[in-house]
Amino acid sequence: MTALYPLVRHADGRTFHDGAPLTLADAQIMLNDAIFDGRVEVGSFLHVGPDQLTIQPPDADPGA
Repeated sequence: MTALYPLVRHADGRTFHDGAPLTLADAQIMLNDAIFDGRVEVGSFLHVGPDQLTIQPPDADPGA
């Protein structure tokens, strides 16, 4: 079964996506598009939480 995430937030709490549930792959594509468009900083990455995804900035610790 594939996990679905209806909420994707920035690390500072701002909402990036709140709507139809996304797979991790779909959320990554959305993040890549936002990086390409300059809406999100290059090097940002997704952190998988129990019920949401969080966009972490490039200088965040990926293991935290």
